[in-house]
Amino acid sequence: MSKPMIICCKEWSVTVALAALLESSTIQAVYSRKQLIRVLQDNPGVPVVLGLNPHEHVVDLYQLKPLLMGREGVFIARCFYWTDYSLTKWLGLDRYSFCSWDTLQAPFSRLEKLQSFKRLTITEQCHYTAEMGTHALSPMPFPKTEVKVLEWANQWLSWKLAEAGLNTNEIRVLSLMAEGRKVGLPCRVRSTHKVNGLYKLGMNKHVMNVYRGVRVRQELQSRWMTFGVEISTQSVSPYCQETG
Repeated sequence: MSKPMIICCKEWSVTVALAALLESSTIQAVYSRKQLIRVLQDNPGVPVVLGLNPHEHVVDLYQLKPLLMGREGVFIARCFYWTDYSLTKWLGLDRYSFCSWDTLQAPFSRLEKLQSFKRLTITEQCHYTAEMGTHALSPMPFPKTEVKVLEWANQWLSWKLAEAGLNTNEIRVLSLMAEGRKVGLPCRVRSTHKVNGLYKLGMNKHVMNVYRGVRVRQELQSRWMTFGVEISTQSVSPYCQETG
């Protein structure tokens, strides 16, 4: 016996494409935040595919945490950063994996990944209600400010930098560069610490990895699933001044 799979992606076309690729499985395609909440509430334990980057939806995922925890899931996006992988642990989404668009485009890896998606629909003992209880059937109240949630997330990410094996200099350089602040070191020394730190986080020296892969940013938060709150964005800070 199999159970359905919930699919909800930032781009509706990705939702349609995935539903078509998984046509042999029972699919519940979701296209709005209201529908997503209802479907998650009505289907505890059902696996979910979310087409988004966690670092762009920190507040959304924080509010949906009670509905997402305990079930299996997959995040799908063009690419992922260290922040994406780390935030799922902060949110308690330990049973979620990641799949890039490149993986779905290559014939062999696409077949392998689709088979793993379908295996998620095989009925097994539900961990969701047993672990989370009845309070898991509703999203969390919207936090007082988005800034506070992002602050909590960045505190967690700061702790995880040390756990990832970065030394004090690497953490300092990456943190300051991610905030667009001057590092105060010679270019070669700064570049060495940056490259070594990013390498330990599983990323290369591309400037976008400094911008998106070290901390979460308010200006990158998407409006796709803003739950009743209009989120104001700020202009992108001139973080690129020191990209050495």
